[in-house]
Amino acid sequence: MDQEALGKSTGMGRNTISAIENGLGANARHLFAVMEQLGLIDDLPTLVNEKLSATNNSLVRKSCKAPEMISRE
Repeated sequence: MDQEALGKSTGMGRNTISAIENGLGANARHLFAVMEQLGLIDDLPTLVNEKLSATNNSLVRKSCKAPEMISRE
């Protein structure tokens, strides 16, 4: 399916489809409409879980130091 056909089937312009395809700012409504039209919407939970797992594995939490006590002497 080309950008023009996808745009018509989702109610978006070809430029919007092109922007989504190129990773430029797209809102969730547009992304969901495109995913649904391409038959990918059912894969969304898997894609989100994979992305979250990859993100969680790359995050390393810094240990928290206990605050030092200030002497009143």
